[in-house]
Amino acid sequence: MNPGKVEWNEENKPQPDMELLEQWISRQEDQMREDIAALIRIPSIADQQEAIPGAPYGKKCREALEQMRAFGLREQMETEDIDGHCLTIATGKGNVEIGIWNHLDVVPEGKGWIYPPYTCTEKDGYLIGRGVQDNKGPAVAVLYAMKYCREKEILNNIKVRQILGCQEENGMPDVEYYLKYKKAPEYSFVADCGFPVCCGEKGHCIVLMETVSAVEGILEFDGGTAPNSVPSFAHAVAENKIGQKSEETAVGISGHAAFPDGTQNAIGILCGKLKMQNFPEQTKRALEFVERLSEGGYGEKTEICCSDECSGRLTCNIGQAFLHEGHLRIVIDIRYPVTKKTEDFLPKLQTEAAKSGIRIIGIEDSRPYYMNPEQPFIQTLMEAWREVTGLEGRPFVMGGGTYARKIPNAVAFGPGQERNLDRLGLPKGHGNCHCADEAELFENLKNAVKIYVFALKKLDKRIKEIR
Repeated sequence: MNPGKVEWNEENKPQPDMELLEQWISRQEDQMREDIAALIRIPSIADQQEAIPGAPYGKKCREALEQMRAFGLREQMETEDIDGHCLTIATGKGNVEIGIWNHLDVVPEGKGWIYPPYTCTEKDGYLIGRGVQDNKGPAVAVLYAMKYCREKEILNNIKVRQILGCQEENGMPDVEYYLKYKKAPEYSFVADCGFPVCCGEKGHCIVLMETVSAVEGILEFDGGTAPNSVPSFAHAVAENKIGQKSEETAVGISGHAAFPDGTQNAIGILCGKLKMQNFPEQTKRALEFVERLSEGGYGEKTEICCSDECSGRLTCNIGQAFLHEGHLRIVIDIRYPVTKKTEDFLPKLQTEAAKSGIRIIGIEDSRPYYMNPEQPFIQTLMEAWREVTGLEGRPFVMGGGTYARKIPNAVAFGPGQERNLDRLGLPKGHGNCHCADEAELFENLKNAVKIYVFALKKLDKRIKEIR
């Protein structure tokens, strides 16, 4: 992610100990790669239907927590298992707790990968595999920043606790469980975003809709793997009036639901193909509505679009579509501006859907959040970013959702930085998080370690002022 224009600022030069930190990171590179690869090998897709005692999100998520716990113990840090919902790794001597949050669950791999999704492949300085961006690579970067601080005995006024969950991608019940049974850190940042500081997030609404009547002539329909991913593939089987069956497929361009520019929704493309067939009028109207709703990624053809100056436009993604007892169901991911409410757009969506024989059957809403960018905690993080990078930037608001929206006194802070995926020669739509061939520049992760070390040093020195 590149959250905004940045410029060189010659006044923000690195501190004298940058060279020592860079030498230390250079010595850690091989181990960092191995640690990231170990996590990538675990297909930690959360599934509460596979819950067992101690593994509320399935065995693979539990395995990822155990692997991370092994890293923490190896580095002689305190670890605590929060009933399989979260793991914590802590270091520092102070009484004021600073939380750094990551997640170890990943979205399903989907289709079309060139490289194996659960092997960490290195090419041209990039690491490729599910989770290298979102959020296993960042979790390792945070751990190494904490390791440096522990080895150099930097943290005397704060205690830093890395908190790792396993159900971030679907509802975040893991962080809710943590906050129910554990005290929230005094301040937190979530390492699951872009630099510099994300001080707010759009509202996040998941809407489940279905056709009022069964869709005649469609025997199978399947598209998408998760609400927050733009689907790259969709498939259907249709039957005409004389019993002849035909198969239709559609290929789109995947991406994160919150950042639809450059994506193409395969579900909408498939509906556009199907509507040309000789279906009953009711089925055609439903297909046309789904096609309109999925086009462009901003809901503009259904009159739900809205925006504000602070956070930009509402985004709308049909992430999944399937048949349920003959009815077509769609799962919609909507990210709406921080100054808006669901009441501003859901009635319009409901009215438009009803004209096409579709109704809303379920809604989950996570309200927007926003923290004043002048707050001293945010300004301290911004200073660390500027000193390490020599770049100038400003706090921003985004459509992506992180744990920060659930946690008191929290923002999102890196580690996303500029990257040129073109050099990998990947097909369009590959390389980003939630996409096939998810990739991250290893240099970016090393740079994140530096920024986090500087941020923690500053917080340790200034915690009394910040409070």
